[in-house]
Amino acid sequence: MLLGISSLTVVGCTAGEDFSTPTMKLSKSFSGKSSGPVRTNDAKWWLAFNDPVINQIVDLGLKQNLDVRRIAARIEQSQGILDAAGNPIAGNARIAESRINSGGGSPTTQTGFVRAEATWKIDLFGRLRREREAAFARLEVAYADLDIWRLLFVDEIVSAYIDLRYAQELLRVQMRVLESRKATLEATRALADEGQATDLEIAQAKSLVLSTRASIPETRVLFVRMLNRIIALVGATEIPGREKFDARAPQPVAKSHIVSTGVPADLLRNRPDIVRAEQRLAEAVGLLGVAEADLYPQLVLTGNVNINVSGSEVLPGAGFLRLGFDVPIFDRHVRKAKIETAKGLVKERQAEWEKEVVLAVEEVRNSMYALDQHQKAVKAAKKAVNASEKVLEVARRRFADGSASFLQVLDAERSFLTAENAYALDVRNQAIDFVNLNVALGGSFGRG
Repeated sequence: MLLGISSLTVVGCTAGEDFSTPTMKLSKSFSGKSSGPVRTNDAKWWLAFNDPVINQIVDLGLKQNLDVRRIAARIEQSQGILDAAGNPIAGNARIAESRINSGGGSPTTQTGFVRAEATWKIDLFGRLRREREAAFARLEVAYADLDIWRLLFVDEIVSAYIDLRYAQELLRVQMRVLESRKATLEATRALADEGQATDLEIAQAKSLVLSTRASIPETRVLFVRMLNRIIALVGATEIPGREKFDARAPQPVAKSHIVSTGVPADLLRNRPDIVRAEQRLAEAVGLLGVAEADLYPQLVLTGNVNINVSGSEVLPGAGFLRLGFDVPIFDRHVRKAKIETAKGLVKERQAEWEKEVVLAVEEVRNSMYALDQHQKAVKAAKKAVNASEKVLEVARRRFADGSASFLQVLDAERSFLTAENAYALDVRNQAIDFVNLNVALGGSFGRG
């Protein structure tokens, strides 16, 4: 009979309002210009670097990064809450048995009983429905949290790899400068033997060699730190193919011209922090419905069945069926206060959602502008490197034939070093801006 009761559905009016997706007035593009086609939320933008090492560490880290795994465990917790939420049936079944030995030749007496009891809350005003809606929204929040951490992981590990190659490029520049300054030192000594260079110039040339050597260890430290950071982000103590990192490779340069930024409205679907804020709002709306439903009476049906056993005899069963109608009267003011609290939570989370949207648009616009400017800086820095290299060649040639001073050679070397360092930094910044832009545009890489 209880199973039959549990399959019934009683439909009444549902307290509260159904959640509707929030809206906000947004511009048609980020920069006043056409932003290209709609941005999908599964764009694996790191593939634009065309670097198999980046692809390897991202794929590996998405599977075993410890923070990602930790946040993924919250999904199981939220799923458990959802499974338990809004359940109209509660009860238990108990089996108890006792054996009594009378002794003195008396027969053994066996007694026992079976009892089943259940309570069915008839959802007249949709309280259970709203409770389940709130629990489902919490589950969606957990999925959005996972997407946020996946995105942050990709941001951090790709940025660490960019800095690793940047350190490697700085080291290459320093080693090249070291060899150049060694050559300048030898040339100065040769000129001194001919009486064309002074002891001061030899000392200055030697000082530059030593200072260059002194700067190299710190760059190596940066390289090793970034490598160890990558290994830690992957969630391991070692990483397959470590020799790929130690081998010299160019700085990552993404095909930034193929970036599709879409339109601001795409952020509402693609940014996991906005999705999270939306689901938190949905949860608040559900909880408001629960609070409003608590103002209304509650209908509860309780059933109980008992079957007793004595020896081999089954005694007649007994049971009851009780219908309860609970009316909130004495604590009504408390329940109304809870509604006001729930309304405040809805307003708070609505503002939270709007703030996330505003900040997201700001981040995209800043990243777009920074990427555009650093692309221009890379081109200018490359020209500066070529020009500085030619100046250094001319200065050395003229110093060798005595038509230029030693200070002119030193200035040319410093300018060339500064230009190469600036170029390496601009390439690094351009790559970081590409990462920042794509992170700002959001994305989800599956729920596996």
